Amino acid sequence: MWSSFEDSPWGGVVGGRARAESGDPRGVRPMSRTAVRTWSMDQPGRTVSERVRASIDRLTPAERRAARALLAAYPVLGLDTVASFAEASGVSGPTIVRLVKSLGYGTFREFQDTLRREVHERGESALSQATRSTEPLDTQGSLGRARDAYLHGIERTFAGVHERDAETLVRWLADTRRRVVALGGDYSELLARYLVAQLVPVRGGVSECSPNPVLAAGAIADIRADRDVWVVFDFRRYQASSEQLAREAAASRARIALVTDRWLSPVASVADVVLTCDVEASGPSDTLVPALALVEALCERAVEHLGESAIQRLERIDPVRQRIS
Repeated sequence: MWSSFEDSPWGGVVGGRARAESGDPRGVRPMSRTAVRTWSMDQPGRTVSERVRASIDRLTPAERRAARALLAAYPVLGLDTVASFAEASGVSGPTIVRLVKSLGYGTFREFQDTLRREVHERGESALSQATRSTEPLDTQGSLGRARDAYLHGIERTFAGVHERDAETLVRWLADTRRRVVALGGDYSELLARYLVAQLVPVRGGVSECSPNPVLAAGAIADIRADRDVWVVFDFRRYQASSEQLAREAAASRARIALVTDRWLSPVASVADVVLTCDVEASGPSDTLVPALALVEALCERAVEHLGESAIQRLERIDPVRQRIS
């Protein structure tokens, strides 16, 4: 177990937000390698941020500093000149060139071309996705193509999770001294609500942030610095209100855990932990299925860590639930 986020891909970077934290005295068993695996560098279709997170531990200290600066201002910093990128990172120009090569790009131009494609992809609307969809109608009525897309998305999501980030979030969710607030957008609200529904039966102090500005402001005002955790769900067509609330929570020194897509929500710049999910589906719109599977896995791990206290709470809650149902 680690005592600092400094070695995490997001530690000490994203807005300088990561802070040292002691390990759980009960001990935390790492997530199974069958559930969370590190992607190899040669997997196709990876974003720059995925490459950074997969290789961060192998970079030199100077390259790591530049990589963290990139994640903190992603993807804008990478679209600037080598000189500007280097100056903003506090490293030399040659370090930026070495970083790009360490990430698997032959040239800085190839690196920037990848970022430009990402900018286009992350800005796609539901309409643009629908109009460019060329998949033929499955005349036999089979759901096989959708099933394959969901399974592939779950596999990519779990393979891309950084183990230490996942374990950090699990430890927070299982720490009953911390209050947990879930925040979602127009569609990802489903994930926030599901996280709350999974945790409330096994631990107290879990709630969903209301879209009502007065109630949301109250939730910000109630934050206990360095103790409370906000889990933010934000996917492409990123929601401005979610970003602003996350920034307010971060300014009040809440821990911020972001669940987003591989193009990275702007909330990443203030997050302590970032978990990315695959959202591509077989049809014209994005899917939340892989993200839902990830939420399930995180909650299952948190319940394991809660142990007997979860059982005791269920023993109090379940009879009441049955009486009022």
